[in-house]
Amino acid sequence: MASAGRNLLLLNLLTLASFSILCADKAFSIRIPDRISSTPREVSDEYLKTALFALGSFWRSEAVFGCLNGVIRTTAGYAGGSKINPEYRSLGDHAESVLVEYDPKEINFRQLLEIFWSSHDPRQVFGQGPDVGNQYRSIIFTNGTEEARLAAMSKEREQTKSRSSIVTTQIQQLGSFYPAEPEHQKFELKRHPLLLQLIGNLPEDELERSNLAAKLNGYAAELCPSRIQKQIDAKINEIIRKGFRKNKKNPRLLQFLKAARIDSDRKRKKSSISSADRTAAAERHKAENATTSTNHHHHKKKSRMSSSTAGNQVRASHILIKHQGSRRKTSWKDPEGRVISNTTRDAAVSQLKALRDDIVTGKAKFDEVASRYSDCSSAKRGGDLGPFGRGQMQKPFEDATFSLKIGEISDIVDTDSGVHIIERTG
Repeated sequence: MASAGRNLLLLNLLTLASFSILCADKAFSIRIPDRISSTPREVSDEYLKTALFALGSFWRSEAVFGCLNGVIRTTAGYAGGSKINPEYRSLGDHAESVLVEYDPKEINFRQLLEIFWSSHDPRQVFGQGPDVGNQYRSIIFTNGTEEARLAAMSKEREQTKSRSSIVTTQIQQLGSFYPAEPEHQKFELKRHPLLLQLIGNLPEDELERSNLAAKLNGYAAELCPSRIQKQIDAKINEIIRKGFRKNKKNPRLLQFLKAARIDSDRKRKKSSISSADRTAAAERHKAENATTSTNHHHHKKKSRMSSSTAGNQVRASHILIKHQGSRRKTSWKDPEGRVISNTTRDAAVSQLKALRDDIVTGKAKFDEVASRYSDCSSAKRGGDLGPFGRGQMQKPFEDATFSLKIGEISDIVDTDSGVHIIERTG
């Protein structure tokens, strides 16, 4: 009974939101009272438990847990290392992590572990998906003997699913957790300004602690359970329809509502993929990585040896456009791979050439274009890959980069990942 009430929480909040938008005149943001948006019911913080996981980019990790019944708040941050006060561009030996505050009456640590294992590839070495680097490693942080036992048992079960590759997930005692900078909190939600406006453009500190924002963050990333995803879709569409009927004489509001309807329609079409399809896609991804992880490990070991001296390194930024011939047909922009799987190589090249022309002619800046259009996770750094040496990148990419002078931009470069343009920066 409690679970059913919790499932209806978001709908009740959005109903309250709909009342506000119907009464809007000059201001049409929807404001939800702080005490309501913070927790779904009267749950004191002293009764909450915390869990901490690292499973790749914290942008997606935070969204994975945010929409679960029983999860009250989520926070992206850094953990697992020794550096004091890490920052995004200087995180030392930490991993990108997500802190989950949950109500143990609604969800338990064992269930959170199940979500952890199903939401990433624990067999991938030195990264997660297209995110390559030590900060994307897989870790379960435990608080006490019982959690350590449950984590170890779950890891053993995961290993028995396939003996052809090793589960690389680490199990560590819970230590210091450092919240990430505000721009990294509720990242998926912030990519949808219309959703932010629907909940009243909350101040940053309120947004970080809001239960509603945590759920909408999962919704924006299309990672909610399908039933909840559809419920939110329906409620938002209802708000929009009522807004049209009640505000025909308010041009600014009508413009907002039209944009919201278009955005909602797009999301509904994208979210039509079933949870079974999502699971199948994840299993395909795991199977692919299971057969390549051992070679990947040896390749990385050789890479670190070959690039041990700074004199053999370059630094570059790039823009990657994936297509149906790419080895991995998913990205942070297209986690289900629906767009990528329908993009031909010729279409990807055409798009990339147009972007390159805009950069070369001064109409756009490389880092801004990369942040918006690149399918690589380096998009969040403006395409910056940092320094690397021979043997660390795919050979066509590496050869093209080393042949450039600092400041030059390459022509189209083909690799197994997709098509790139590269700017050598150092």
